[in-house]
Amino acid sequence: ATSRARDQLIILGNKENINRLHSNSPDDDLFDLVRYVETNGTAAVIPRAPMSRALGVKPYSTETETAFLETLNHAMQNIPPYGGKYEVEREVAVSQVFIDNPSHIDLFYTGRFDFVVFEKQIDGKKYPILAIELDGKEHQDDSVVKERDRKKEEICKEHGFELIRVPNTYARRYHYIKSILLSFFKNF
Repeated sequence: ATSRARDQLIILGNKENINRLHSNSPDDDLFDLVRYVETNGTAAVIPRAPMSRALGVKPYSTETETAFLETLNHAMQNIPPYGGKYEVEREVAVSQVFIDNPSHIDLFYTGRFDFVVFEKQIDGKKYPILAIELDGKEHQDDSVVKERDRKKEEICKEHGFELIRVPNTYARRYHYIKSILLSFFKNF
């Protein structure tokens, strides 16, 4: 959104909180953007390698997600009839899994699944068959996150698509993940 502003960019926020949060991190892309807008483009923005999907957001790849992906791929390889027929992708847009969705249009174009299992076809195409969400504590405590989760579940239900939720405390538990996959493929 910030790169598309042509005539004007307005940032709404609490200046005191932005300053307070920036005080512990001199390497803050959100603070640099606010300062740049405040000075009508005269403040310097410190160049740095991209490390996040969005301003002020930590990179998606954490140790827990990386460990889960490794465990998930290992479990997938040991489930018959695997044979390299399936692949897992992380952070897949909801709109890449489904063609359209009449409800929850806001989440349809902005939401992402943590992991999606695709079935590879002989013709080289791949089709999504399963979404997996790795849920931390915020999925129980944060009302915004809970509402987003509810919408994702409704979208999946409308399309007859399986969405499995895994507590992130189980990210490294191979047998637990394998049992979830075995149950899914038994009914697939």
